[in-house]
Amino acid sequence: MKFVVPLFLFFLGCTLKNPSQNFKEDHSIYNYLDSSGTYKFIRESKKVSNKIVTRQQMIDEKKGSPKLIEKSITVSRIGSIKNKSSRLLILRPEASEYTVWLEGKKYSSRLELNAREKTMKLVMESPEKRWQGTSEVSVPKGRYFCFFNQLTECLRLNFLLARALEQKSRNINFYLIWDSYPYVQEIFSQVGTKLFTPASVKYDGTINGLLRFIVELEGQVVVYQLNRSFHFIKMAWISQGVTIAPPGEENHDED
Repeated sequence: MKFVVPLFLFFLGCTLKNPSQNFKEDHSIYNYLDSSGTYKFIRESKKVSNKIVTRQQMIDEKKGSPKLIEKSITVSRIGSIKNKSSRLLILRPEASEYTVWLEGKKYSSRLELNAREKTMKLVMESPEKRWQGTSEVSVPKGRYFCFFNQLTECLRLNFLLARALEQKSRNINFYLIWDSYPYVQEIFSQVGTKLFTPASVKYDGTINGLLRFIVELEGQVVVYQLNRSFHFIKMAWISQGVTIAPPGEENHDED
């Protein structure tokens, strides 16, 4: 079966017939800015066999000696699903590990997809009894699922960014997986009460040569700025006071 790509993708230099052939590895350093200050943010994404692996680290350098305060790794597998009489290439979330230090104490969680049972296994380790042990969370019915900390790679390789760009202001729906669950509720306000949450993405124009996409989740808006190959450049979550951007560009073009 021949997969047809919209013509506009060629003008963007985004030949997306096969995600595994078009993925560009990346290792970048940003500034992460929130109400508590500015942190060093290291983001790395690579292809290992037929999997996309994304690593993130947040480091506090304010007191002279660098201190790791948050880290995550997310793994998704390139595969396919039935689409009428053919197969549709997708990126399927597979597993994640997340660790955060809150008030000097270590909190961690692991997620692992059980495709046969259609559940996500959650393992929690923390100083608090409510966040300890193992549970199974049912996966809701849907076609596209993306880890939050791997969002741009997932939206790109599932062709959702291409569809959003083609269809302009239309919302493209998917499910977001909080790979920082359940601690996301301690980091951000009014989000993350459930592991899976409905979300959408839409194209919102071009600013200084960067494509701007708006992700809506749980009544909040996250603005992503990507280059023309759909690679991550900046992010602004205005309601949470969070910006991720190259050093020196934290306060530019966020509104």
